[in-house]
Amino acid sequence: MKKYIFLSAFALGLGFFSCTPKKEKIIAIDVLLTPSEEMRSQAIQLNKLIKQNNPETIKLDKNHVPHITLLQCFINEKDLPKVNEALKGLYKTIAQDSLKAESLFYYEDKEESFAMVRLKKTSPLLEIHKNVIELVKPYIVNNGSEESFVQNPDGSPISESSVAYVPDFLEKYSYENFDPHISLGVAQRILLDSLNLHVFKPIQFKATSISVYQLGDHGTAQKLLLKSE
Repeated sequence: MKKYIFLSAFALGLGFFSCTPKKEKIIAIDVLLTPSEEMRSQAIQLNKLIKQNNPETIKLDKNHVPHITLLQCFINEKDLPKVNEALKGLYKTIAQDSLKAESLFYYEDKEESFAMVRLKKTSPLLEIHKNVIELVKPYIVNNGSEESFVQNPDGSPISESSVAYVPDFLEKYSYENFDPHISLGVAQRILLDSLNLHVFKPIQFKATSISVYQLGDHGTAQKLLLKSE
């Protein structure tokens, strides 16, 4: 009798655990434009020189692709197919439009500064930024965490600033606050002054795709999830 009761309790326990709702996996994503090869090459060249000055800064490569962010947010991983469907066909609305790398931006009053290639806010660029937000907004959640990011290869934790930035993007960095750019890294101002004079070239270029990447630390686009050409 005792054996029967034990087995019944064990079976009930298995039933309880099997009925426990599975926790949704939340991921941090960047919906972005990938630049032409000419713009990509210039960004990598600038980043290489910056990294020689500051080895601790980000490195642009196949795991940290140069990009123009349109939206950062948290979503449930299971909603990726819906996001893909929502964005389908959107690239063709900007495929033929020229983007302009307008300036090398950094804080000229600081000894060391974050640097980026700032893009001109053209009407097509602003329009696609707004369209991406409206299409992805139904799938946005705000309860992401460090686990939502591609983890740092050295095992160090994802920075608090990275986790905090993503849910703030919609309110603080969108619409009239949208600042289209390609991130390059942090370096001493004296080097950035030299790069601005002798290396950076304002150019017209086109986007080659709208893609969705899972974010790594410090806003890096690390893991390709979706790509539309």
